[in-house]
Amino acid sequence: MKVTTMTLTRRRQTVFPLEWCRRVGLEHGGPLNVFDLGEQGLLIRPVKPLSKAEVAKLLAQPAAGKHSPKEAAAIVARALQEARDE
Repeated sequence: MKVTTMTLTRRRQTVFPLEWCRRVGLEHGGPLNVFDLGEQGLLIRPVKPLSKAEVAKLLAQPAAGKHSPKEAAAIVARALQEARDE
């Protein structure tokens, strides 16, 4: 494990090490998931986009029926999370 010191500004901004950003595909920025582990610190992981196969699998699912826009958004969000977790 390599240790790197980072600085947090008054506006709660920081710059991640370039080597790590390149390794995880974030050299141009991107979304991160941040998990608060309490006293043990933070776990920061890049959000990986779905592969073409994962998107195709989601689109191939049969229609679930009529839903309100809010219900439909929740169903899509749940399906995306399940595809990422697989």
